[in-house]
Amino acid sequence: MSNKIETIDAHLYYGDFHALKGITLGIKENAVTALIGPSGCGKTSYLRLFNRMNDLIPYTQISGQVLLDGQNIYQIKPAEIDSLRRNVGMVFQNPNPFPKSIFENVAYGLRVNGIKDKSLIEAQVEKTLQQAALWDEVKDKLNQSAFELSGGQQQRLCIARALAIEPTILLMDEPASALDPISTGKIEDLIFELKNQFTIVIVTHNMQQAGRVSDYTGFFYLGQLIEYGKTRKIFTNPTKQETENYITGRFG
Repeated sequence: MSNKIETIDAHLYYGDFHALKGITLGIKENAVTALIGPSGCGKTSYLRLFNRMNDLIPYTQISGQVLLDGQNIYQIKPAEIDSLRRNVGMVFQNPNPFPKSIFENVAYGLRVNGIKDKSLIEAQVEKTLQQAALWDEVKDKLNQSAFELSGGQQQRLCIARALAIEPTILLMDEPASALDPISTGKIEDLIFELKNQFTIVIVTHNMQQAGRVSDYTGFFYLGQLIEYGKTRKIFTNPTKQETENYITGRFG
């Protein structure tokens, strides 16, 4: 299995704060990689390297290489950043639908990217709502406000919105932390289904969730990657004592 994303000696500074310290890691294509570790350890900062979201934070400095399909995304032209972000979808911790109808939430990215063909937009909206396991629940109320959906449905709508512009990578920053257990289960089932088509990187504080949904796991601590490997090994036979201490609840 080849690497879809690779970081080589990646450092990230927010002003004087050294948030990421020399991270070298390869993320496999069409697999789910979980990033775990205590709050403030650098998981989300690392995730945001892949779509250059950290660029939006003042006084940010980045060194090292971040490769997507072998291309260093920090050497692309400014005009190509929008194209990068179309290829790297992102789902945030709290559901954040737009104040629009269910249909228009999903269609938004297509319209922004210049697609005007009504039948094409309708077909893509249906396709991505099906991918997000939401179509059967909303197909008769596409013109209703997205805010009328439950929290779990809103999060799946946000996943559909991210998928509509056909990225190859899906970043998820604690996508189920604000949801009830039933909705969380649906999101986890969805992640399992989507990995056949997408490379997925998920930040989670939930050890059980990481164990259930991911193929690979990276443990971060104080801005460093302590250990990375197949999830089963990380959870049952970690190499580093710090990893074992965190997974068994001795700190974090």
